[in-house]
Amino acid sequence: MALKINRTAQRVFKGIGIVLLVILVACMLKILIWESSYYRNKSSETRAAADAPITRIVSALNPDETKPTDKEIANYQVEADKPRYLDIKRLNVHARVQISSVNTNGLLSVPNNIYDTSWYSGSSRPGHGGYIIVSGVGIANNSKGVFANLDSLEQDDEIVLEVGLGDKYTYRVKEINIVSDEKDTESTLAKLQKRLDQKETLSLVTLKTSGADQKFESLVMLRATLKE
Repeated sequence: MALKINRTAQRVFKGIGIVLLVILVACMLKILIWESSYYRNKSSETRAAADAPITRIVSALNPDETKPTDKEIANYQVEADKPRYLDIKRLNVHARVQISSVNTNGLLSVPNNIYDTSWYSGSSRPGHGGYIIVSGVGIANNSKGVFANLDSLEQDDEIVLEVGLGDKYTYRVKEINIVSDEKDTESTLAKLQKRLDQKETLSLVTLKTSGADQKFESLVMLRATLKE
């Protein structure tokens, strides 16, 4: 009789153990799935602030001067809510928007191709209410880049950003800064990482340089707010 009870107890404990193991495995799977979803979503969120304060903007020593074909521009793709094209009707600009970053020394790089622009991934995405930073080549090695005439824009001129999904966001120029002394560039660049008038702000920035050593001539930065 005792032997029968012991065997029954063993079966009960064994069954309980299996149930607990199943529950433990289910919990671990749930945690893994949640973590995967969490970090995937986090990676796609717009960061509220840039990784590091932008203190300088630098151009490639020998930027690519190959003009992309209409087909290459039309076939250019990005994620749904990332900037894809930048359009400035007054300057006859329709440019692809690449992705750039700021290194730990606060250096923001300009695209390697003089016909492209570059969105700083540490800034906001269009329509998210933050500050958006886009750089481009002004004049380098005596070649005119996409932002060569950026300083000719005036207040209330319009700039359009189109995202990967096709949505378009229009911004009106509100502030233009032209800096001819390199010592004053850091204080001007500090404005890039701030909104203007508490509105979603698009900032375009470029350098004008000359010679093989890319001697500084001027920094041009304008800020535009989302059209309501």
